[in-house]
Amino acid sequence: MPGAFDIASLEEARDRIAALESRLADQARERAELIHLVSHEFRTPITVISGFGRLLESEGHGPLNDEQRRFVGESLKAVRRLDEFVGDLLEARVDAPTLFDIEPAPADLHEVIEAPLEALVPMLEQRGTKVEMRLRAPDPEFDFDTRRIEQVVTNLLTNAIRYGRAAGVIRVATRAAEDEPGWILVTVEDDGPGIPVEDRERLFAPYVRGGSTGEVRGLGIGLALCRRIIEAHGGRIHIEEGELGGARLVFGLPTGPRNRDTRRGVAEARGPEGVNR
Repeated sequence: MPGAFDIASLEEARDRIAALESRLADQARERAELIHLVSHEFRTPITVISGFGRLLESEGHGPLNDEQRRFVGESLKAVRRLDEFVGDLLEARVDAPTLFDIEPAPADLHEVIEAPLEALVPMLEQRGTKVEMRLRAPDPEFDFDTRRIEQVVTNLLTNAIRYGRAAGVIRVATRAAEDEPGWILVTVEDDGPGIPVEDRERLFAPYVRGGSTGEVRGLGIGLALCRRIIEAHGGRIHIEEGELGGARLVFGLPTGPRNRDTRRGVAEARGPEGVNR
């Protein structure tokens, strides 16, 4: 009978969905356990690299010239950032629903955006990439977590270097949000192949990477972490097409008193025009 057939088909479909959900949950759990294990294993080489770096910095085994001292200092800063990142992974799974804890304090957003560039010079030189800075937002000083926002900027710049053209251009810009007073928009765009519209939102999910990644490798957690950090500040982040032909990553941060009032429960909040998609 048609009715019995429809019911049987519906039950079969439900069983298949349940089996798929169970398999996906198992895969997510296995990935989380792997990342936790790998994070622990990172701690030993990080400690060794940091220790030798501090020995070089102390000049106990020979003097350094100014350039060598700068190189060692940037290496140690990068190691500290990596150690903090590993601590974040051990502290909270990237696919957990909770937001990161942040420690906001008065700071200059433009200075924080420029801070990672020195450490990225080797990558930029290897790819022959130039960076255009257009930091034009008025009043860039407000309360935010400098370490977390620098982590976001570093991740976005690293992606732009990797996915942009060799000998290409990366453009970093800030501006006031036109339709919402008290918000600053930050954009990082490259001249690479871009990201299809259908992939843009899903790339913020944990363990998801773009389809045209070539030889670029990774676990696919960078943008997921960026979104959690930005949302913990009461902000928003999305991907759009850039003027250079590639992808443009845009994140917006509220700079006024309400950025302290809306950090929690921000998953349901709306940002200004141009921040949400």
